[in-house]
Amino acid sequence: MASSTQVAPELALEYVHSPLRVIHKLYDEHASETDDSSVNNFGKLAQEHFQTVFANSDSLKHIPVYDQAKVPNELKSGSLVRFRCMVQDPSYGEELHLTVARVLNTETGETQQKFSQFTDMEHTLSDGWEVDYGSAHNVFTEKEVAYCVSIPGQSAWTQLDQKDNLESAMEAMSLTGAADGSHGADVSVKYPIPGTAYSAALVKFYAPNTAPKVSSAIDVIGIYELGRNAKAQDSGNEDKLWPCIHAIYYSELQPQNLNSMLPELQINDYPSRHHMCLSHLTSVLGGDDLAAQYLLLHLLSKTVRVQDAKVGKLSLNLIGIPTSDQEQTAQTGFNLTNPASKWISDAISQLVPYNVSIPFDLKLLNKSTFLPSAEDGDLQAGALQLVQGTEVICDETCLSNGTLEERGVRNLHAVQTAIIDQQVTYLYPFQPIEMPTNLRFLVLSTGKSILHNDCDVYLSSSAKQFFKSMQGSPSAEQQLRPLDPMHTEQLRQYLECSRHMEFSIPQPVSDLISNEYAQARRAAHKEGKKMMTQEELALTITVARLVSISKGEVELSLTSWNEAVELERCRRERNVQAKGSSN
Repeated sequence: MASSTQVAPELALEYVHSPLRVIHKLYDEHASETDDSSVNNFGKLAQEHFQTVFANSDSLKHIPVYDQAKVPNELKSGSLVRFRCMVQDPSYGEELHLTVARVLNTETGETQQKFSQFTDMEHTLSDGWEVDYGSAHNVFTEKEVAYCVSIPGQSAWTQLDQKDNLESAMEAMSLTGAADGSHGADVSVKYPIPGTAYSAALVKFYAPNTAPKVSSAIDVIGIYELGRNAKAQDSGNEDKLWPCIHAIYYSELQPQNLNSMLPELQINDYPSRHHMCLSHLTSVLGGDDLAAQYLLLHLLSKTVRVQDAKVGKLSLNLIGIPTSDQEQTAQTGFNLTNPASKWISDAISQLVPYNVSIPFDLKLLNKSTFLPSAEDGDLQAGALQLVQGTEVICDETCLSNGTLEERGVRNLHAVQTAIIDQQVTYLYPFQPIEMPTNLRFLVLSTGKSILHNDCDVYLSSSAKQFFKSMQGSPSAEQQLRPLDPMHTEQLRQYLECSRHMEFSIPQPVSDLISNEYAQARRAAHKEGKKMMTQEELALTITVARLVSISKGEVELSLTSWNEAVELERCRRERNVQAKGSSN
């Protein structure tokens, strides 16, 4: 079987309707063409074959998107599906499966080999045939099982498209209404964001693939069926059916590839994209261009680990967001209730692929779980179990007077650790494990945040008035004219491509920065003024790095360094004035 086999697009639906039949035919061809009928080798060949069939985005649209909320009764067991998901629990057990069985005709004594992979179903045999379980030719393989969920905070614009003819294609699949998505355990603790609709499935990985790491974002192409799970059987829930996806192949989901329809971003595109993005964010923040510049730098930030140091991150605190005039209502999930905070969150969700909001409501802080924890071998999700590159918006404007209980204190500490150290603790019974992460934190507050952030920016008076006008006025949320779809796509591409640029600081510029720092400290000491700290220098370097990246520069230029120094001067000057006027 040649892995380069080309299949006409119109035949892709055959692979969607009856993927197992296709695989069995491929196995029979493979077994007849070669003496090497190793299961692992064929698994790789089957994977390559399906990747060839669905090699482009147009052919992938033929594959139904796995979504429990929308089509729980439209998926035929045994059909091909696509699932973009987060690996919530990568260790949901291992299962042994009779992949190649020697079958015997009890009447004639004839023997055959039957292949059965990518399914939990037993081998289907004709009358007079039975599995010879004592045969030395039987092959058993292990499959790794992971519990996977919809990616938390996935923005609507990242949702998969499908062919317009999908509905008629689904009707041809002899649909069944038996799939109720029953689970054998309490899965309400398996999704990081409570109160949010999501899809979940056990994803089973076969050699040569292995289960991805915890919290990975993956794009799975596999065969859907309702099946049983060994872990559920061990807990006495053996009769429960679980949605399962047998992964034929999968890929790590890269955010920068979500805008693949646009031509590659060129260096000469950066000035116009930078101007467009900054202009848009200035409108979002009520005309505050200084705050908009820092918001842009924040959106471009990304944690880079250099030995033991974490550089490139820029958690941002926007100060001056008014509290809501509306009466405090009970939080339902992690929804924002302050119109101003929601306005900012909604604007950002149009630009980034993953965006999660955490309202700092006392009840939510005291009752919710922010850190993932394992109990009886089952990893329960926490609000901070998120995929790399997620934007996390913490809304302190809903924080009211009251008592922060022990759990609330632990939750705040978890957020603070994630901001400073870019680590999330997974609470396993015998030893907590610190997992590196890459999250961007934007904190919205009326006064200075209770959290320590990399950068604080007080909003201008006009911006404060802009957000205050939203309180109690739903129509105010329609003041911002939305960008046209093409410009929105261009901004998304600009942010993602810039964020993943390689960057360096040339030695001459590094030497200049060191000399300026030493001179500034000597001058401040001589004049009896407060000297610049190493933390302030590190922030200025981070700002300079992001200023350079925003312009498409792969190394720090002297011009960008001077721009960063001026930006920091303006920010500190405004912050001093804002603190003085509030006293």
